[in-house]
Amino acid sequence: MTEPRGNVNKSVDRALRLLDLFDGEHAALTASEAADLLGTTRVTIYPTLNALLARGYLERDEQGRFVLGMKVVERGGQRLAQLDMRRVAQQRLRDLARRLDANAHLATLYGNEVLYLEREEGRPAVTLREIVGRRVSPHCTALGKALLAFLPKEDRERIAASLDYVQHTPSTITNAQDYLSDLDAVRERGYALEVEEFHLGSACIAAPVRRLDGRVVGAISVSMAVSDLEGPHPAKQAAIILEEAEGISSDLGHTRDPSRARS
Repeated sequence: MTEPRGNVNKSVDRALRLLDLFDGEHAALTASEAADLLGTTRVTIYPTLNALLARGYLERDEQGRFVLGMKVVERGGQRLAQLDMRRVAQQRLRDLARRLDANAHLATLYGNEVLYLEREEGRPAVTLREIVGRRVSPHCTALGKALLAFLPKEDRERIAASLDYVQHTPSTITNAQDYLSDLDAVRERGYALEVEEFHLGSACIAAPVRRLDGRVVGAISVSMAVSDLEGPHPAKQAAIILEEAEGISSDLGHTRDPSRARS
């Protein structure tokens, strides 16, 4: 195998090389077989094998051989869901930007941050153009609120407690208690609203996107000037965003159950 170049952590590199061994030709390997393929010894790779085993990236089959674990499937599935969601959402984002004459965005939760995946421009002057791939804190964005509000309570509280509540404007939420209260309001009405919490003069409305099992995997939003909001509770604009979010969710396989309480 090609040796790593530059400043590469050898332990991490060994773990990744081990995972790369498992392919169509080698679905299951003993420690000795893995060591031979890497050109090293069992003693050298055992700590790495055990670490991957403990973290769920490797498992053992009935013969005691190492096989890829479900954690690999989980991580790969998350990435595929992001790519599929981006593809599915593009046309609906474009329609949304045109319907509301505003910029529309698609984002997902990346760790404890909001990661922008896609953008369609309806009014380029409202927000930054170079936004795809950008990561921001969820405490000051409607997208962040829509992504966090529908997580299990323990996850909401854990993430809220870990955030750095940088105050961008006088309206920015600056503590976990107020943020959790705002997330409760998002869950109640079904969409998130942010008014001058990130940028003065701008506002944003966001709605969650769900996958087949109902879990929220993304959110779409529309950003606009504060003067474009239809009163303090822009229900009409929110209804359009919710409609498109539910359309994307449907395209991802989610079927809305009217009798289901908000999760």
